[in-house]
Amino acid sequence: MSSQRGQTLPSLGGVCALVGENLEPLFECEIVWKGDKIVSIEGKKEGKFEGRVVLPSFVNAHTHIGDSIAKEAYVGLTLEQTVDPHTGLKTKILQSSTKKELVSAMRKALKQCVALGVTHVLDFREGGVEGLKLAKAACEGIGVQLALFGRLSKPPSKQRVLSNECFSEAELEELHKVCEAAHGIGVSGANEYSDRMLEQIREVAKAHGKLVAVHCLESKNTRNRLKQVFGKDEFQRCVAFLKPDIFVHMTCATRKELALASKTATLVCCPRSNAALANGFPPLREVLKHKGALGTDNVMVNSVDMFREMEFAYKILVGLTKKPFDDVKSVLKAATLNARPLLRLKPLCVDGDANFVLLNLKKLKPFWNLHAAIVNRAQEENVEMVVKQGLVVKSLIRQDALTA
Repeated sequence: MSSQRGQTLPSLGGVCALVGENLEPLFECEIVWKGDKIVSIEGKKEGKFEGRVVLPSFVNAHTHIGDSIAKEAYVGLTLEQTVDPHTGLKTKILQSSTKKELVSAMRKALKQCVALGVTHVLDFREGGVEGLKLAKAACEGIGVQLALFGRLSKPPSKQRVLSNECFSEAELEELHKVCEAAHGIGVSGANEYSDRMLEQIREVAKAHGKLVAVHCLESKNTRNRLKQVFGKDEFQRCVAFLKPDIFVHMTCATRKELALASKTATLVCCPRSNAALANGFPPLREVLKHKGALGTDNVMVNSVDMFREMEFAYKILVGLTKKPFDDVKSVLKAATLNARPLLRLKPLCVDGDANFVLLNLKKLKPFWNLHAAIVNRAQEENVEMVVKQGLVVKSLIRQDALTA
């Protein structure tokens, strides 16, 4: 503990801390926080690594916590067979499950998030306003913040989409209620809506000052599905009508598309999900150049483990391009820092938000690269402490031993 003007403040001492936008290590460091803000970080730019490292907590930039009820149900199915909003297996399972079952399954997944050092989750939530209520109930008292991106309880019919109809008055009313109760609107894909509907989604979100996120270019099949109908492909329709703040997946995006999208939006990739659903791999080198973020996607497909997501991302990045890649730090940034601006959160710095993780890497020593050791080797057993908005939500060490 540390004192400031007579106050006893929580602190961590004798650690290495990865600070600022570039995750630069400070050795023999002490971090002091007051409430939800960091008030002091003091350390040395050079020193010996003793084994404990503090880094910004993980931000899981894209999940579907709701399908925690259906783990591994996707096996042997295509993307469309698994998650199509009208006919997919996921939709059928969610509709046939009770509220109690859904909340219980989501709660287990969210507890795992905390155990793994995740303090913030950007979640696409099905089921309209009621779906948002269930997610909030599942999150209560756990120590993780869910930034929910809601949608209509029932998607418009494919015929209405093909006819380029607008939302009905009832749908617009529901969309406004969803937006009021959520962090933003999560669009399953441009192909699920008409051009007019995409424009209306943007207008509703703008009216409430909320974000819009969209699945885009997840597979080769989705790009041109409605191009003959609307004269534009999936990505072009998003840019022209939806104008999203977050592009999720971009598995099949070109360099030009990634550059264009990143000018106004955050890119989020989910490489384990893309691989599991037979959609290939995202262009991660380009995504990381544009400060893209990582997410674990559907819980029915993946665990919420950002350690596994980082390691997989780094190794397929190298394996697919067949070129060495020494900027491992950029992968760690994608899991911790790059989605933070969407939530108005800062990195590990003075006056920054007290959202961080303490890892004990003593069992992993010796290693030559700290950032690479975290990306490639750290796991849940290395997480000793998790602090969210200044509150300790997980701790495996005595509070009086924090500065030892």
